[in-house]
Amino acid sequence: MNAVTVNGDDLKIEDVCEVAYKNKEVIFPNDDTFLETLKKSRDFLMKYIATGAPTYGVTTGFGDSCANQISVEKAEKLQHSIVTYHGIGLGKKFNHEVGRAVVLCRLNSNVKDGHSAIRVELAQMMRTLLNKDIIPVIPELGSVGASGDLTPLSYLGAVIMGQREVYYKGKIVPAMEAFNAEGIKPLSLAAKEGLAIMNGTSVMTAVASLAWKKAERLANISDFLTAATSEIMRGKDVPFRKKVSEIKNHPGQCESAAYVYNIIKDSKRVYKYEDFLNEEIDSLDGKGYKKQDKKIQDRYSLRCAPQVTGVYRDTLKIARDWIEQELNSANDNPLVDIESESLFNTGNFYGGHICAACDYMRTALANISDLADKQAEVIIDGKFNGLTENLIPFTPDDDPCAGLRFGFKAAQITISAIRGEVQSYCYPISITSHPTEALNQDKVSMGTISARKFAEQIDLVYLQFAVHLLAAMQAVDLCGEEDFSPFTQKVYTEIRKISSFVLDDRVLDKEATDVAEWLKSTDLFA
Repeated sequence: MNAVTVNGDDLKIEDVCEVAYKNKEVIFPNDDTFLETLKKSRDFLMKYIATGAPTYGVTTGFGDSCANQISVEKAEKLQHSIVTYHGIGLGKKFNHEVGRAVVLCRLNSNVKDGHSAIRVELAQMMRTLLNKDIIPVIPELGSVGASGDLTPLSYLGAVIMGQREVYYKGKIVPAMEAFNAEGIKPLSLAAKEGLAIMNGTSVMTAVASLAWKKAERLANISDFLTAATSEIMRGKDVPFRKKVSEIKNHPGQCESAAYVYNIIKDSKRVYKYEDFLNEEIDSLDGKGYKKQDKKIQDRYSLRCAPQVTGVYRDTLKIARDWIEQELNSANDNPLVDIESESLFNTGNFYGGHICAACDYMRTALANISDLADKQAEVIIDGKFNGLTENLIPFTPDDDPCAGLRFGFKAAQITISAIRGEVQSYCYPISITSHPTEALNQDKVSMGTISARKFAEQIDLVYLQFAVHLLAAMQAVDLCGEEDFSPFTQKVYTEIRKISSFVLDDRVLDKEATDVAEWLKSTDLFA
């Protein structure tokens, strides 16, 4: 499809990515029911307010100030006030793509079944921002994840009113400059609409959605590193056979083992179980005892790799479910239910599921990072790899550079340094909740911080895997490319377009960075 339909119910992580990265057009359902529901819920809200019943954030103050009663005549000014005083986001700015994802997520939540009771004009304005690519510049710091992403989402509310700054045509400009260029009139926020825009989980959900998609492809890359390491180390195929993982019973492990097995089954360097067993029986030669040259089973970083990356795959599935459920939730306060003609003061803005999903993902990600670190050790360390120390090219003793080459010695240090930093991201952000806002927000989710940390951690793992790949392909050269599986040879060919064999020591930082960027975009591992 050429457009993403926003109806509050069916948004997928892939839709968020399409809108964020490819500027895909956003449309509403082509039926009368959708707009009628928005109008009906708005009409109910206005009638409810007219009864004189206290309405949170409309005829009351916000948060702990909700006991303060405010006249209906000041309802619009109140919405401008909440947007204004939350304009204290600090630090780095979310980039243009994250900003697009934020607007999409907020729009999808605000139109869900009319629960947010926004006007049709406000929904159309958010759609216009996306389709004209006028995107709020949102600071990263300032949200505790309940009452939702108040401070960062205030930047969306302000832009709708023609205030603050936007990304527009590759630059950061005042919102009104972009509006004037596109012939758009700012929209003043009416009763409850400032609250509807701000009081929700759309920043953390947007960040988590984009991060999840980047994290998803790391599962296959991790399994490829396992396969390549098995080939380099002349490992055994048994741990990756289908029956083994079926006995264990976890879907993620089965997927990882299958991915590895489908690569190594065509390799001349990996021992098939039957061939290895026959070779060992023959070597006994009737003597009854002999210390074998090869161990009957591989070290854990190979033998248990599907059990590690399998957890990562299963955690991805759990996280996806929670993120997409949040994507399609009504998560502001108060909420309208037009079926029962009720208005609910509640706490759906709490980002606990997003925070937990990202907490779990960061731990699972750190485990595949740690696994790769151990695999890199065995292929680089000359005590284990059966090749040369630090993957130095074979040189005769009379070579004038003998003893002056150090190969991948520093590369292994970099891999371990990044692994250590990746692990530092594992502390569960959800338990750092601390009371704020006069003890009204006394238990908060911290979901936005958790999502941001997840996104940061992913970029580190791509860099680590890139250095690992350079080392693995160096080992392929030293072993002889022709004995490796066809798939490993395909990867080798692509890497060699970016980085050549390290014959003499050279600076590798740019090549490693380029490989990391390639890993983020290639479909080779899909």
